[in-house]
Amino acid sequence: MINTFYKLVDDAIIELGLNADETKGELPGQWNLKKGKFDIMVDVWEQEKQFLFQVVSPLCSLPDENKEGFMLHLLQKNYGLSSLAYAIMDDSVFLKHTTEMASLTKENIVMLLTKTAFYAEQSAFVPSEIDI
Repeated sequence: MINTFYKLVDDAIIELGLNADETKGELPGQWNLKKGKFDIMVDVWEQEKQFLFQVVSPLCSLPDENKEGFMLHLLQKNYGLSSLAYAIMDDSVFLKHTTEMASLTKENIVMLLTKTAFYAEQSAFVPSEIDI
């Protein structure tokens, strides 16, 4: 079953004009794409008898000063995003989307990868937009 989902992601990557084999990560169910200076990491895995799909793009580190103001800024920016959200893990800021794989089509995956790339490029200014 999971191989069917892997193929769906491969097909979406091919639809974007990329070579799916060249984007595969170290482990099955991992792909690493690039849009400009941004990495876009895709994972498909099984957890508690469900297959999950996740796309993550690391954007920047949290600033050393005014972290609360920066996090409030990200929270407010989330309102304008569609299908993705800014997320923080440790001291890093990401764009992130996680969902059940069974609900996705190739077209949905293409759309999510395209939106992730677009929002990552639009977010390149995020750290400098805050008055610190």
